[in-house]
Amino acid sequence: MGAFAIIPAAPVLLENIDRSETARMVELRTVIRDTVRTQTHWALPIETLPPVAGLGGWGIDRGVDTRTGQYLSGTEWVDTVEGLTTDERRLAEAADPAIVVVILHAHAVGIDIGPLGSSENLLLPIDLSGAAAEDAPLAPIDGAEEFDRAVVEAITSGTSIDNERLLDLCDQAGAMAANLSVLAAGIRHAVDQGARVSTLEPVVDERVHEVRSVCGTGLWE
Repeated sequence: MGAFAIIPAAPVLLENIDRSETARMVELRTVIRDTVRTQTHWALPIETLPPVAGLGGWGIDRGVDTRTGQYLSGTEWVDTVEGLTTDERRLAEAADPAIVVVILHAHAVGIDIGPLGSSENLLLPIDLSGAAAEDAPLAPIDGAEEFDRAVVEAITSGTSIDNERLLDLCDQAGAMAANLSVLAAGIRHAVDQGARVSTLEPVVDERVHEVRSVCGTGLWE
């Protein structure tokens, strides 16, 4: 029925976040955005886009007004956020951080992105465990490294994804300091359509700041 792509949801892979950014991180961002460019329009597995998608949650005053497609920063961003209605603010605050990151990546390369139904192609940002290594951002969690390994095996092994197995892993993500909620929503949508989901063809599978980061594409049909 369409293509899907999985990309890292780490905000550190956006521009001008990490002042000590290495050349490899720049290369990884290029790979992520080349993956986003494989389609001209993507859908996210959500009912509606947040009216604004920005980095305020990370203390950075910039983001995208999804209603106008404008990228805003500084006082323009602050004024736009302050001008939200109560309902708009509720939608913006409820947005999954992974959704915010993927909207910013898509905007940066001029690719259209919308809610479920706007395209057959699904863009699925994921955050694997932030607690799977001794030097990871969070205190290590027993079993987190094995959890990451199981998730990557579930999305890359064989010819099609075992949806039930993957959804079971997604249910465990919170306990492992991972965020797979958007992936789970995308898989559930495919299951509801009676689709087979191919395994991912990864173009990246490596650690960024000791968090495993995976990027690639596949098909659901």
